[in-house]
Amino acid sequence: MIRKIYLLILLTMLSLPLLTGEGHADYQKGVRDFNALKQNDNRAQYRSHWLDIAEIFQKSFQTDPKGENAPQSLFYLGRTYEELGKRSFLRSDLEKAEQYYDQVIKTFPSSPRASEAQFRKAGIHLNHYNDSAQAYLEYLKVVYNFPNGNTRSKAQEVLKELDQANLEKIRQSSGSTPVPAVPEKSAQTSPPPAIESRTIEDETPDFSSLPSSPAVASSKKTPASSKRAQLVKIRHWSNDEYTRVVLDLDNQADYYHKLLKPDQELGTPHRLFIDLDQTMVAESTPREENVADGILRRIRSAQHTQDKSRVVLDIQDLDNFRVFALENPFRVVVDVYAPEKQAPGPVKTSDTLAQVTLDPESRDMTAKSLVEQLGLKVRTIMIDPGHGGKDPGAVYNNVLEKNIALKMSKVLGNMLKEKGFEVLYTRTTDVFVPLEERTAMANSKNVDLFISVHANAHRNRNVRGFEVYYLNFAQTEDAMRVAARENAVSTQKISDLQYILTDLMLSSKINESRELANKIHGITIDHVRSKYSSVNDNGIRQAPFYVLMGARMPAILLEMGYMTNEQDLKLLLSDEFIKRMAGGLTKGVVAYRDKIEQFARLD
Repeated sequence: MIRKIYLLILLTMLSLPLLTGEGHADYQKGVRDFNALKQNDNRAQYRSHWLDIAEIFQKSFQTDPKGENAPQSLFYLGRTYEELGKRSFLRSDLEKAEQYYDQVIKTFPSSPRASEAQFRKAGIHLNHYNDSAQAYLEYLKVVYNFPNGNTRSKAQEVLKELDQANLEKIRQSSGSTPVPAVPEKSAQTSPPPAIESRTIEDETPDFSSLPSSPAVASSKKTPASSKRAQLVKIRHWSNDEYTRVVLDLDNQADYYHKLLKPDQELGTPHRLFIDLDQTMVAESTPREENVADGILRRIRSAQHTQDKSRVVLDIQDLDNFRVFALENPFRVVVDVYAPEKQAPGPVKTSDTLAQVTLDPESRDMTAKSLVEQLGLKVRTIMIDPGHGGKDPGAVYNNVLEKNIALKMSKVLGNMLKEKGFEVLYTRTTDVFVPLEERTAMANSKNVDLFISVHANAHRNRNVRGFEVYYLNFAQTEDAMRVAARENAVSTQKISDLQYILTDLMLSSKINESRELANKIHGITIDHVRSKYSSVNDNGIRQAPFYVLMGARMPAILLEMGYMTNEQDLKLLLSDEFIKRMAGGLTKGVVAYRDKIEQFARLD
């Protein structure tokens, strides 16, 4: 027995140097990969690369959690998540970085990395959370808790800057002579949103100031290319309540806009100016187009200066507007909204509802009238088969997502027609339709529901299942990944895109879309699983999809299954499965219609 114990101790002692060596090797590899990724802007935009590096440092720490590389590995885990947070703009990533820095400080207080960890933690509060008060306290901890640390002098410099900035604020508020101001730290987690919203009352009709200093500027979060852009095309969709205009450019450009009120003396309507910096108007772009098909009267474009082009929208009636940019390719989108039309008669109060006649002969007519006047109707549905034409969507084993989406959309459309719905499509053939055009079509046609149909993909072939999305801030990495793929942008751009939603959500049917997603998801998954029990349920998710942005009706996006999973792909290629899922979706739409219309039922 004793011999066995000695042998076990000997083997353990012999294995320790091997484990330590392995941990050191992992640490060195992690540092090399970390530095290389920081210098590679293209690869650095992908979350997965940072997580791969975090895994290396995690392995190094776990191999020898009390060794000389342990504080280094924890510190670099914090650095990895901090760099990821800079790019993802997700607070959760920065909070994870803080957790690792705290672990260094508490577990290895005598390590040189402890003072560096405290310094970087303070920087997160100052530069990312824009919380100068908390940052001040964190920098004080560097000075007093680590008097011999290598970051003490740098922390003292930052504290002096913060003191100077605070002193400047005090002097300005008291009317004292100003001193040179310290430049404010930018909050990288809150870049300026690439969208502006103004009501008419907010705008000034100062026409003379427009060429040199626009009243409202929408700045991109990424610098425009040095190459001069061309305004190659102007597209528009309009009706009496809504207009979307898209300015297509062949390169990124900074843009500015200003709204002028109508001038009765001159007889001019609302005029919305969009100036495009470092942009030329292409010869093929019409200089003037009379529209007059809704609230949009006319579109004019011109070369305003040598390096600036201008587009002017003459608008008949205006309540609000929004301007934002989309990428791949770069375009500026303008949404204009007319004042909401009041329903005839006071129908929205409970007192009014109580006065409605209960005559059995007029019951159906009364209910129908209330449904329409209150907007509680589902008559027309627009189905959007994802991708198309030059955009195949996901491609796996020579199977194209665009074909599966179109097939499902037609089957679903036919079933909905059988239930009495009017069905419109964004495409019925293999053609390319830009994402922003799809929502504009739905808005201009005043449809009641918008359903975008897609199939999913993942680098992990074991991932499978059915998902339903609605427009909102992405809350999971998977949701960001799916939105990035469907929008044809990077996950970093999805983080940027979240800021556009801050304003768009005010006019989008977020709550109604969530209700639609809940109803359709639950009924569809139950219906499909009653025959195909192996189908995974990935639930209801939210993400910023281009195709759903600006929708004025409840709108959802379906991911029927994962083409990259062998089982899901087999189902997606099965006519019987497509019919089964379409049947479930149809039941879900009918249930949603019945639910919202029951408010006006009188039985």
